[in-house]
Amino acid sequence: MTFESARKICIVGILLFYIISSKNYILKVDDLVRMFGRGKIKPGDYVFVVQNDHEVNSIIIGKVQSVDGDRLKVNGTKIRPVGLLERVKAGRAIGRPKEVLENPDPNNCIFMLIDRVETQIFSDEVNQKLSKAIWINERRYYVLDGWIKENLPDIFASVLSAAGDEKLEARAMLLEKMNSIYEKDLKEHLYAVARSTRVL
Repeated sequence: MTFESARKICIVGILLFYIISSKNYILKVDDLVRMFGRGKIKPGDYVFVVQNDHEVNSIIIGKVQSVDGDRLKVNGTKIRPVGLLERVKAGRAIGRPKEVLENPDPNNCIFMLIDRVETQIFSDEVNQKLSKAIWINERRYYVLDGWIKENLPDIFASVLSAAGDEKLEARAMLLEKMNSIYEKDLKEHLYAVARSTRVL
C-alpha cells in the first residue's frame, strides 16, 4: 500500500467517525486540507496565485488547465489592487491592510477587493518557483470571481470614500446590488463583508 492510498483511507475513516459520532458536526473539505495538507495541484483544480508585478503583488484566480513540473497553465482573472496600493502609499492604510498588500491569501484578500482594482483576463503559465499558487475549492473561486464580475470593488470603494449625501447614494446602490444577487454563497459573503466594514 502506498503512502497516498494510506492517507486517503485515513481521511475517509476520520470523516466517517465524525459523521457517526456527531450529528451536528459537518467536516468540510477545507478542514481536511488543513489537517492533512493537499497533494500537488493538478489540472481542473482552482487556484489563488500571488504574483509579484513590478514590486506590487497582484493576484490571479483561475482554473488550472495543465501542469508541467512547476509550471501551471491557468485560465482566469488577474487582479491588481490599485485602490489599496494608493491608500497605503498615501499613509491612509496601515497595519492589516498593508500586511495584506505584502502577503495576500484567499482569506485576507477581501481587503484588496473592497477598493478599486484593475482586472484583466489571464491565460498564461504560472511558475510556482516565482509565484505562490494556493489551491482553493470551487465555492471559494466562484465567490471571488463573482465579486469581480458584479463590480463589487468599485461599489464598496464608493461607499467607503464618499461623505454626506453621496455616501447615502452609494450605500443605496450597494443595497440594491446586494438584493439583486441570487448566488447564495456570494450573497452571504457580501452581507458578511458589508457588516464587518460597517456599511450596513
